[in-house]
Parts: sequence; structure tokens; C-alpha cells
Amino acid sequence: MSFSLRSFGTMVGTALSTAQAACTQNLDIAVGSPTRALMEAVGGVGLWLQYTVVQALQKTRLSTSTGTDCDSFVADFGMARLQGEAATGAVTLLSFTPDAQSAVVLSTVILRTVSGLSFSVVKDETHPLWSANMGGYVRAQGQESIDVPVVCQIAGSLGNVDEGAICLMGTAVSGIDTVTNQSAFSNGVDAETDEQLRLRFPLWLSAKATASKASIENAISDVRAGLSYAVEDGRDAGGNLRSGYFTAVVNDGSGTPTQALLRDVYAAIDSTRAVGVGFAVQAPSVLELTVSMDVSIPYYLSEDNVREAIRAAIASDIVNTPIGSGYAYSRLSYLAYVGANVAVTAVSNVLLNNNQNDIPKADAQSLSVKNINININKS
Repeated sequence: MSFSLRSFGTMVGTALSTAQAACTQNLDIAVGSPTRALMEAVGGVGLWLQYTVVQALQKTRLSTSTGTDCDSFVADFGMARLQGEAATGAVTLLSFTPDAQSAVVLSTVILRTVSGLSFSVVKDETHPLWSANMGGYVRAQGQESIDVPVVCQIAGSLGNVDEGAICLMGTAVSGIDTVTNQSAFSNGVDAETDEQLRLRFPLWLSAKATASKASIENAISDVRAGLSYAVEDGRDAGGNLRSGYFTAVVNDGSGTPTQALLRDVYAAIDSTRAVGVGFAVQAPSVLELTVSMDVSIPYYLSEDNVREAIRAAIASDIVNTPIGSGYAYSRLSYLAYVGANVAVTAVSNVLLNNNQNDIPKADAQSLSVKNINININKS
């Protein structure tokens, strides 16, 4: 549907021309005259009505809807936006005087980053240091430190903090002096965006015809946000040809999805597949990539800011590469020049895994970043 919109000036001008054409005498249409004031008032109402119609049309189409309007549109079909996942990991709690007393860390304890992001201790009854009687994790007297699981109190990638970022005790614990996370957190996933929801909607609709490849892919994507996958039809988990069988390779961005996640994907596929069709669900094989390059920038830019921007652009591009698709060597220079959105004047000596070649396609292979080395030269 398309229609022409009129500006306020066009509406008033058209109304005055129509009124003058219908009158045998000249009308006073000067600014401030009653006739012009009346036409401008009508034009203002018409402009508001036109805006209201545009707003209504935007909210009744998924392609132009945003936020809750997107949610309500897809909800009419029985679909819902995928919610975010909170980042989880382990922190180390340390005592400066371990011989003086023991300590009990309850599941209500809050830990924080310098920026104020909060993490709460998670109750895990299978943890070797968990005590049901004490209702928390016990640091025995003489034991210097303990590792406990935590979860970010805000769902999304915001919880993917760097190593050592969790360094403040939000809740004082007797017998515990400091806290740190010895590994970075990387499993926090943002809620599905409007654009991602729009892209998934056609796949979701086509999946209503079950036992198709689209239905299998939809079953996988419905498990949680942030999954990448590849469905290898006619192959078993070992890569061998096998009729009436397929293998779903699933990654959550870490390269090592948990067994719980793989079980959830398996259950989702099992409820969709055709009777008699066999399948397997597996994690991808991970190929670590190293990247190095020399970059020239203007003298007035910060080396650290440029280096970090290029690293972030390259790392994001590599991690989001579809499973099994390989990686083009030429993308590295493009990302340095354009993707990082910084004023780079020259890029040279670009190496990908110490070579100047593409990473070839390989079934069930996911890519991760081992190291990105950016040498900065100012000109």
C-alpha cells in the first residue's frame, strides 16, 4: 500500500484555492484574516488525522512495528519473542586470614563490578562445598579461597564481563575479604531484537508444516536466543553418509554448548521430526583463529581506542560466522577500514592463522578467536 502525504502548507493552500474557486468574489486570505485562520485550523486537524492514520498503518504491519507492537503482532499467531539469558560463571572468594575462622557464603550474597553491575551467588546442591545444614558454601578454617557459581542479575550480554571485573563485595561476609572472577563470562545473551524477530517470523510460519527442514531449524531457534546451527541432511554425527538421518550442529557462541542445552535442542527436534527419521545433536568442532595486522592512523587518535574498536569488530565477525562456512581472509582488511568505524589510513601485513589464505569450509566447524594483535602506527 502506498499513498501520498500532504504537508500543512499544501493542505492550507489546497483549501484556500478550492474556497476561492467556489466563490464569485475575491476572498481575503491574508495572514491573520478569518478565512485563512479557519483554513489553517482545518489544515492542522487534517495533519493530525493524517499522522494518526500513518501510525495505525505502521502498527498493523510487522515490518514497520517496533517494541511491544512487534510482540502483539506475532502473538496473534501464537509466537513470542525469545528472552535474554543471564551470564553465569564462577568467582573466587578469598580470605586474608584463613586460619582465623571459617566462612559461610549464602545464596543471597551479592557481588559487584566497579560499574555497579550485580551478580548473585547461585545455590548448587551438587557443589562439593555446599552445605545443606548451613544453607551456603563453606570455606573451612585454614582454606584460603573457594570458588562458587554466580549469575548476573540482569539478563543479556551486559553480564559478559572481563576477567577480574567482579571485584567488590556487595554483601559483607565474615571471613571473606575479596572476590574476583578468574575467567571472563561469555554466555549472557540479549533478548531477541525487533529485527531478529522479523527475520524469524517467516521461518516460524513455514515450520507449521512439520517434518520439513524449516521446522527443524525453527525448533532449534526456538530453544533460546543467540543460537547458531547447521542441519547436515543425510549425514551422521561422524560425518558419514546415512540415508534417513540428519545431524544438527548447535553453538551458543562459546564453541562448547552445555549438555543441558544440547538435550533441550534434542527434545525440541524430537517433537518435530517425522516418524522413522533418525538424528543426532552435537556441538561443533572449534577452530581457533589468530589475527595480526599493521594499522596506520592519524596522529590525533588514541591508539588504545582504535586497537580495541578493530579487535571488537573482528572478534564479533568471526564469532558470528555461520557454522561450517569458513572465513574469508579479505574480510579482515574490510573490518579494519570500515567495520570498526575508525579513521584508519592504511592496513598492511594482514595474517590469518599466520597465512594470507581463507579458512576453508568444513562441516560442523565453528570459529573462535584465540588472539588478535593490532600494531598501530601514527602518521
